[in-house]
Amino acid sequence: MNPDDAASWAELLAAVEEVDRRGENHDVDDCTEDLADPDLDLPADTVLVLDGDVPVAYQVLRRRGRGDEAGAERTLTSDAAVHPAHRGRGIGSALVAAARRRADELDVGLRLHVAESNPGAVALARDTGLVPVRWWSELVRDLASPVTASPMPDGLTLYPVGPSYDAARWDEPLRAAHNAAFADHWGSATIGAQAWSHGRTGTRNFRPECSAAACDPSGDVMGYVISYEFVADTARTGVRELYVAMVGTLAAWRGRGVASALLAYALAAAAAGYARSSLTVDTQNPTGALGVYERAGYVLHRRAATYAPRG
Repeated sequence: MNPDDAASWAELLAAVEEVDRRGENHDVDDCTEDLADPDLDLPADTVLVLDGDVPVAYQVLRRRGRGDEAGAERTLTSDAAVHPAHRGRGIGSALVAAARRRADELDVGLRLHVAESNPGAVALARDTGLVPVRWWSELVRDLASPVTASPMPDGLTLYPVGPSYDAARWDEPLRAAHNAAFADHWGSATIGAQAWSHGRTGTRNFRPECSAAACDPSGDVMGYVISYEFVADTARTGVRELYVAMVGTLAAWRGRGVASALLAYALAAAAAGYARSSLTVDTQNPTGALGVYERAGYVLHRRAATYAPRG
């Protein structure tokens, strides 16, 4: 793909969502933003399959982990789909095969994220020799239900980072905190400064008014919550949903209520304008994140799994 393919890609994604109901709506601006990702190698790691001029499938391969990261797993994650009218012709299998060749070329592990509600994608993953290696829960919370405030533990102060976000003040401290908080999490990789500013706080979907940092007396970030509202999703469904994309606490402060306080802040800030909130959690997360979210009122919506080559 190249930047001029944004409209075709958005058209294909709309057709896929119409049938698969993945809860993912993307418009041309989203696709344009995605194709401008500084970490994405368009010639090597993206493909748009055409039938004449009609887009019928795509694949985007995202690399995680760099060669200079000691001990970090380097992976290639496939984001792909086939137009519903063109399934059953081997296109999906060909895309998985291409992804496996690319992973072998880079000498990295291949990953494929599949929703359990999509039996066709599950069958494709299994038929191409992939097996589930990690499970995820997508949770939702009705914001009509009251939000219970949760105090920040002594020694930390909660700082809103919005509504007017100061990137010079917050980008690097938040990025450093995120990389530190997730260093011991499965599948995590260091996020570089350019990728952070582009895809995390520079995206049009970022909602700083529902995001915050917990800082110690020296001003260092010990915890954070980063939230988004997907503009295309709101336009398509008519429902404003706050997606809590990242909640992190540095190891020294875990188990003391930092994440609960940050989450309560984000939900309270969203309650006036949003109908619901959602997030995704690693069901095997050893920090107890699932319990934090359940106590905050989130309930299971659907599940997904990460698939990888056997062995």
